[in-house]
Amino acid sequence: MEKFIVFDFDGTLTQKGQNAWQSIWQSAGYSIGEGSEYRKLFSEYINGNYSYKEWNDRTCEYLRKGNLSSIKVYTIGALMPSMKGIKNTLKTLRENGYKLIIVSGSIKQVIKSCLKDNMNYFSAVYANDFLFDSNGILEKINPTRFDFDGKKRFIELLITSGVNAKNITFVGNSYNDEKVGETGVKTICINPETENHTNKEIWTNVVRGESISKILPFIIDKNNKIENKIELNY
Repeated sequence: MEKFIVFDFDGTLTQKGQNAWQSIWQSAGYSIGEGSEYRKLFSEYINGNYSYKEWNDRTCEYLRKGNLSSIKVYTIGALMPSMKGIKNTLKTLRENGYKLIIVSGSIKQVIKSCLKDNMNYFSAVYANDFLFDSNGILEKINPTRFDFDGKKRFIELLITSGVNAKNITFVGNSYNDEKVGETGVKTICINPETENHTNKEIWTNVVRGESISKILPFIIDKNNKIENKIELNY
């Protein structure tokens, strides 16, 4: 019987603050404030004027003009603070038989650079992938299929592959995670950045705090903990 925990990245596995895309645009020399190209492009996508791929392609054009390098991207990830308690939390989940997956609209290179050896706890990462030319400058973005509505599709793929919905938990924090609530799996909103966090049809539970270990009581039965002799450090 397979059990899965599916995590978002920005603001879920990392501390609340500026997300990876914002830092990347700034690193390429652009503003992220009102009226910025960053915001205009995002609005075009949200309003349905661009597909997700088109949004990524246009973003890549701007970032390439700004000479965004692989060094800058990996540095952004290395400087992003992950949530407190992350190693013990991931270790506990794995020891209790859960497979861990990241499904995010962030960037693979940033995720791996941020999480470092904690990546070893994850079975897979689905996110946007940056490709760099021979000079180390961004050349192309391979867009993820699993952002916004795609996160819902990912969960549905798990279910259609034979995983019981009761054995899937999704952990996120923002509006681009909310479609997952339509799949019937358990959803945990950590340090919410969405006004809909009180909507029980979207989020099963809401937790706040500096440590990601706050999610553990909503996933692992403490009575089961005693039987398995695995210590939970909440």
